[in-house]
Amino acid sequence: MKFFKHTAIAAGLLLSTSMAYAQDVTLQFWDNQQTESGLSGFQKAAVDRFMAENPSIKIEVTTVPYPEYQQRLLTAVQGGNPPDIATLDQIWVGAFAQAGAVEDLTEEAKAAGLTRDQFFGGAWDSAVFNGGLYGIPFNVDVWQFSFYNKALLDAAGVDPESLKTFDGLKQAAEKMTGDGKFGVGLFGHKGEDTVVVVNSFIFSNGGKVLAEDGSCALDEAPAVEALSYLQDLSKFAPEGILNASSGDMRELFLNGSLAIEFWPALEQPTLQKSNIDWGFVNGTAPEGKTAIGTYGGWNLAVFQSSKNKEAAWKFVEFLVREDVNGDVVDLLPANKAAAGPFLAKNRDGADRIMSHLDNAAPRPLSARYLEIADLQMRLYQDVFSGKDVASSAAEACKAIDALN
Repeated sequence: MKFFKHTAIAAGLLLSTSMAYAQDVTLQFWDNQQTESGLSGFQKAAVDRFMAENPSIKIEVTTVPYPEYQQRLLTAVQGGNPPDIATLDQIWVGAFAQAGAVEDLTEEAKAAGLTRDQFFGGAWDSAVFNGGLYGIPFNVDVWQFSFYNKALLDAAGVDPESLKTFDGLKQAAEKMTGDGKFGVGLFGHKGEDTVVVVNSFIFSNGGKVLAEDGSCALDEAPAVEALSYLQDLSKFAPEGILNASSGDMRELFLNGSLAIEFWPALEQPTLQKSNIDWGFVNGTAPEGKTAIGTYGGWNLAVFQSSKNKEAAWKFVEFLVREDVNGDVVDLLPANKAAAGPFLAKNRDGADRIMSHLDNAAPRPLSARYLEIADLQMRLYQDVFSGKDVASSAAEACKAIDALN
């Protein structure tokens, strides 16, 4: 395997292979904090299960709150003491790969029989950078599903199926706006939730953020058309859109004053506990086109500096196994065989969710993603503030192309 590529001589290779687990190995695993105490109970049980199956490997878990997580990882890499394995937000993979901080797992995945077909395709693609595979998909979700308040739709005579098209959504939003109620939960603060929702409308209209050659595509017709549509649709959203987040829209939806909100499937547990009679459709696209959502989620990466890469890979394989993956995720399992039973047990509309997951696309695979996203946020704020869409997109593309 490639993890032995630095072994000097064949004898050393044989020794390292035969002695791989002759003594205890301790792996450092870092993950985004899922609960106040760290990992969820299911995740703790999975770690214990792995150690029971592999008694010579000990897993020490560090959980870090999301706002601090990326910087903690970067500091650890710069200081020469990163973990052996970590979950990486899909949008971080390019930067860590470009820096040489994480392993290309192409050969390991091939030897283990792990293929793109076993995972949601867009999630797998989010770990591919410059032809290498720098992570294995762990968990996923899609922005956005269009959740709706059935009572508000019924009162306005709106067919939920009409929300699937650009024209239908706009007409429904107009009907349901007024008397202290709002048609759509559009938001435009400078946050990643704004980026992924707007991206989904661009993707659904056949547009892209970056073209195949890495140049900005936000000034091309499909993207400009989608942005113009959203600018018009924003008339039926609550005021203060430039400072509003998805969390603000959730509160309005839960108190019955918002008809339609844009959210991933992760929203369902909250809605299931509410008194709202709700439903959802798989995003929105022009008539005759299929809605394409934006992937969110996490990949498992092995760090270059790990002294126990074989054991680290073994743990990665374990976490994405069909019989394990559904027990350790806070979003949705990235392993498709695990996702089906998970969705059937925990989400309404499992088949529809699976379909949307299959159609979704990742965000731009760039080492400079965070800078690109910042420029997208500025563009989307310009759009929602009423500025000319085409000229704002051209200005944004000029700045994005200057990053290369």
